Amino acid sequence: MHLKNPDRRRFLVAGAATAAAAWLPSAAAGQSTEVNQFLDLPGAKVTLPVAAAKQPFTVDFIKEAHKQFSNFHLQMGGDHALYYLGHLHEFRPQCHSAPHAEYKPLEIAIDERVGQLRQRTNQGELTLNEYVEHKLFRLQGIMLLSKGKVVYQRFPGMNPTDRHVWASSTKSTVGLLVAMLAQEGKVDVSKPVTNYVSALKGTDWDEVPVIDVLNHTSGIDNEETDEAILNPKSVVVRFFSAIFGSPNPSTGKVEDWVDVTRDMKRLKDEKPGDRNRYSSANTAVLTRLVEEVERLPWAAIFEKRVWSRVGARFSADFMLAPDGTAAAFGLLATTLDDFARYGLLFTPSFQKAAHEPIISPEVLKRIQTGGNPKSFAGSAKAKSAPRVFNEEALGQTYQFDFSFKGGALYKGGNLGQALYVDPARDFVGVAFSSNPYFPPYGEFKAPAFMRAAAKLLGGQD
Repeated sequence: MHLKNPDRRRFLVAGAATAAAAWLPSAAAGQSTEVNQFLDLPGAKVTLPVAAAKQPFTVDFIKEAHKQFSNFHLQMGGDHALYYLGHLHEFRPQCHSAPHAEYKPLEIAIDERVGQLRQRTNQGELTLNEYVEHKLFRLQGIMLLSKGKVVYQRFPGMNPTDRHVWASSTKSTVGLLVAMLAQEGKVDVSKPVTNYVSALKGTDWDEVPVIDVLNHTSGIDNEETDEAILNPKSVVVRFFSAIFGSPNPSTGKVEDWVDVTRDMKRLKDEKPGDRNRYSSANTAVLTRLVEEVERLPWAAIFEKRVWSRVGARFSADFMLAPDGTAAAFGLLATTLDDFARYGLLFTPSFQKAAHEPIISPEVLKRIQTGGNPKSFAGSAKAKSAPRVFNEEALGQTYQFDFSFKGGALYKGGNLGQALYVDPARDFVGVAFSSNPYFPPYGEFKAPAFMRAAAKLLGGQD
């Protein structure tokens, strides 16, 4: 199951302390009864194939999904998750970033060799075609592009015009905008983050440089570990409860996410830059940084700098926290082809998606080289790379999970979402899934196929 990867829990809220116990290796066996209570809720288990999401759900199904909705119920990855992932706008307020007025269709040039690529999985060695259709991997859509053209696409669990949540792949948008501001001299990443986020002044964040928030090396005790997620009194559970407007499971009190973040403390015997410790709270802080520097709301900034220049099919829809902050750490929804257009912005074929350059070579290089391999080595995130790629990664940088030799970048997301960009090979891979965490589900190998395809079409070196 490999759940040491904290990126696979973006929607944790009140109740996670007991509900997660069923599949976490460190969980006590005595908690299984409580976990079963969550799995026994209508719509929590998998009984429907992902293909069910390609047709309208019945009124009764939708009413039950609304009745049962919670962020953790979504995380079960069951039948209701198929609906939530494509219709989250029904459950949370949202803001929109509008695209360019002129739509740019993607050119299709299918390469049959790609579907025959093989990778190791827990179901044996499979071709990409076999992997995509396998019922245990719950893949809903995948699109691979080489030199700006679609060379492989399948939609086993969604329609091409359906929107879907990116989950933590959304974090890459925050890293991108901070990189832009840094390149323009508006942000000095070596300075404390509280130089830009006034609400955190007078806290332990005063000693944390922006670069260490970007790379999850803050030294703040907010890592999304098994232990923190299983502890209802932890600041991690408090943060996710607050960001979604849920009561703190320890106190029953609904808190503000900024207040919770102010309470986060430095780890003993660890300083910023020492160790990679993944946390969505870091991304929320950076979102606030971008807003304070630009003096505009997140959606307006993303629209102005990115989406309004992209010939996307639809708007980019960000869900909102109770205080109106865009949840850019994980709650962005677009179509799969618009997800791919975003990935193309990082490649030489950006003009296939955008009407003008958006990511300068300097900004791209900043993102590719901004990580700290020493702090990454031995981290939970580093240990997760071979499980999804069948190879090691070099480091984490500017909110991307992994960087690779040659400059390729990857950002994954809860329930099996993926963004892989390989500028040197002019390659992009994106995927949407509804992949639960409990056996026999949970493994995610789409990224390994993406990297193999990039090497096949763009060269091994």
